[in-house]
Amino acid sequence: MGSPVVSSRHAIDLLLAAAEYNRNHPLRSGNKLHLPTSGEMIVTGDLHNHRRNFERIQNFADLGRFPDRHVILQELIHGGPLGADGEDTSLQMLADACQWALEFPGQVHFLLANHDLAQIMGVAIMKDGYDLTERFNRAYGLWYGSRGVNVAAAFRDFVISMPLAAITATGLLLVHSLPSDSDMATFDASILQRELTEEDYQRTGSVYKLIWGRNQSQAVMDKLSKLWWADLYICGHQSQDAGYGVMGRNMFLVDSSHNHGTLLPIILEKQYTIGDLSARVLPLAGIA
Repeated sequence: MGSPVVSSRHAIDLLLAAAEYNRNHPLRSGNKLHLPTSGEMIVTGDLHNHRRNFERIQNFADLGRFPDRHVILQELIHGGPLGADGEDTSLQMLADACQWALEFPGQVHFLLANHDLAQIMGVAIMKDGYDLTERFNRAYGLWYGSRGVNVAAAFRDFVISMPLAAITATGLLLVHSLPSDSDMATFDASILQRELTEEDYQRTGSVYKLIWGRNQSQAVMDKLSKLWWADLYICGHQSQDAGYGVMGRNMFLVDSSHNHGTLLPIILEKQYTIGDLSARVLPLAGIA
């Protein structure tokens, strides 16, 4: 696995086209997607280059047969098998996801996640004794040589283009995470609507606080519910050994990154409780 599946030209074209797709999405308002009032939605959690689970998600979605079905994708990069020289190979699966989104416009939706932001900001993320960000960067030079900087620039454009959240008419807010309690005093909840600045993506910025937060209290969830008109949150970010979990009264966590990973199918026009979501979650291992 020491060479890329896609050429530098194809990778750049895909990433830039997917960035335009994100920015000009007809469901987008500000930095949030307003999902249709009817149809279906398949929510996935962090994928981290789990190729088999990504294929299962595609098979389950079967978007060609179901034009009113939507898929939420988040955190595809960092993880999976390494290349021959120790490079992270997740750019290949991300390129496939971009191709899928372009093939079914308006049905596949990306949400910004903390590993995406860490990659473009050069923030080290350590796992099993090595830096995931450095391993991803290594692929640019190994695969694309002098064109690696152009692929990296296109990847950055794609990351910055991603919306921060998606919301249903029934009050389900999909977002990678929520701010931690300690960050709420300086968190600007208007980031879902206003134009973002470079400062928002920095460690002290509100985008960073949104997608990096963990272990939120019920008070944080309640405060943001009032600001964002959200009844329930569906998030990723916080790993779940069983593939899903619940925090407080109204946060449901989906994890698609391992062999016990799950997806969550939703009927867009229906109201749900946390208990309803727990009953609907499906193990990816059971999908052909």
